[in-house]
Amino acid sequence: MNDLSKLLYALCAVAIALAGNSVSAVWARGENKMSLWLLLLLVLSPLVFISFGLATAKLGVAIGAGVMDSLLAVATILLGLIFFKEWNKISVVQYVGIAFSVVGICLMLFFPKTKV
Repeated sequence: MNDLSKLLYALCAVAIALAGNSVSAVWARGENKMSLWLLLLLVLSPLVFISFGLATAKLGVAIGAGVMDSLLAVATILLGLIFFKEWNKISVVQYVGIAFSVVGICLMLFFPKTKV
């Protein structure tokens, strides 16, 4: 399996998890807890775990979990910055941490252990 297909597996799992995070944030902010957002959250939640399992089956648990958890953290931060306008809640040091996460993702995906 090439690096691009591994990245696509991880990105699909992260996209589903990001959708779940977004829906849960919108649902939690609302006053009506028995809304359509709750139904959507109940549909997305199992899909998050299923997609994570399928992706780690292709990538391996160590690399898959590391890549997907890092991507999800970065994507959730970007979601908060862009859609929830939380620019003033992140410090410069935290932006550096986000950049390190992106570098770590690239290192895990594109520089696998070589066989001797």
